[in-house]
Amino acid sequence: MTPRSMRGFTLVELTIVLVIVALLTGGLMIAVGVQSEQRARSETQNLLLEAREALLGYAASHSALDGHPYLPCPDTNGDGLENRAANACTASEGLLPWSTLGVAPQDAWSNRIRYRVEGSFSRSDIGFTLATAPTLRVCQDAACTATLATTLPAVLVSHGPNGLGATNASGGANAAAATAEELENTDGDTSFVLRPPQAPGPGVFDDQVVWLSPNVLFNRMITAGRLP
Repeated sequence: MTPRSMRGFTLVELTIVLVIVALLTGGLMIAVGVQSEQRARSETQNLLLEAREALLGYAASHSALDGHPYLPCPDTNGDGLENRAANACTASEGLLPWSTLGVAPQDAWSNRIRYRVEGSFSRSDIGFTLATAPTLRVCQDAACTATLATTLPAVLVSHGPNGLGATNASGGANAAAATAEELENTDGDTSFVLRPPQAPGPGVFDDQVVWLSPNVLFNRMITAGRLP
């Protein structure tokens, strides 16, 4: 064996190897990060859908004083239970009453789910009927130039990976939303926004929104014998 064949890596060759390893490792980390993000969004979407089903179950099993069904109130003090003053909700918007509904208490990023309910659908003295008209809506942009759904009884919002505008699992308030679309999901009015998610970060939209259709709600109540 000649001395040339026994020599080790030169400094240049070693540098090239290290660069290749770094590139491969970086690509692997990005792929793992993307997969982790997709799993978290899928987990949260399933939670939102489960919560929507729980709202339907609550309405089917609760009768107002007039015998009609009604939806639960938001949790306004962070204990997971709905908050009701007399027969009306203490607030139309707050947190999902996860303990009342028996669902998971937080999304994949350890933040509470926002919950907005139409007042006329959540009274425990006068329940809703087929003639009750809700006013909540979900838009495609902050100006609501186009809508995805209107006349909704209830809306559920996860504030996504950046968690801006959310209440965290410890009960604290996260930093305020940074975009017009995310601000629309925290301003307490009857309009919400759902658009395709962007890359995670403080200056992008990454909320997830699920709504309760009045047609689905009415159908379930008719099937359960609660309406008309």
